[in-house]
Amino acid sequence: ESEVASYLLAAKSFYTIFAALSAVGILFNSILLFTTIKSKSLRAPCNILIGACSLFDIIHQILPEMGVAAGTFAVLSIGIDRFISIAFPNRYRRMNLSVYLTIQFLAIFLYCAFNAFLIFFFYKEHSVICNMPSVYHNAAVSLWAYSSAALNFIAFIIYIITWRMIKNHSNNFEIDKIGRIFRTIVLVTIFDLSGWATTQTIVATLNFIHFPDHKLICFVCFASIFVNLGIAVKFPVYYLTSTEYRNAVNRQF
Repeated sequence: ESEVASYLLAAKSFYTIFAALSAVGILFNSILLFTTIKSKSLRAPCNILIGACSLFDIIHQILPEMGVAAGTFAVLSIGIDRFISIAFPNRYRRMNLSVYLTIQFLAIFLYCAFNAFLIFFFYKEHSVICNMPSVYHNAAVSLWAYSSAALNFIAFIIYIITWRMIKNHSNNFEIDKIGRIFRTIVLVTIFDLSGWATTQTIVATLNFIHFPDHKLICFVCFASIFVNLGIAVKFPVYYLTSTEYRNAVNRQF
């Protein structure tokens, strides 16, 4: 009984930290979203996609699966946007902004629709993990995992290629300006993906090891801390490392 009480106490402590980080994440991402909407200096496609990503992080607290899906694809979309802006700068400047962003957001929507399909098509009643309903069932679990891993891998490759292109054009003033915001984006992405990877690794490991419920709920609450930490630190990173975002936030607040 003392062991059960200890694990339940630890679970409450982890849940308190997780809840606090969730609240901070909602607040910070709301500030980032508001700043993006109100600031004329943040009208570039990259800034709009970053603002959308902050919206998806807010949605994550309400509809985790859809928030994760949209946020994951948004990270890829931001990487693609930076790659195009450096690889084809003249064409990028002449692009129709409405059409370009419509294509980007349509791709995000289709990936979210794919995840919704996995949830409902493979739905299995009474499937629970640690007394909580499981969202992905049967083949949907592997399809979701593989698609997420593929998106993250593609994003990783695009970010690496874009980073090398920036390094090769370091004497170009315009490329150097793009490079400064890209370095901030990379730092944010590292925190974001590290949080998700840590949480998902712990949860995946728990699926292969049998634990009594009091231990399992403790470990699940502990795992949830990392993803919410990754989401919560995005705004401070943008504010502290990007003059563009710091000035925009200061003007609004």
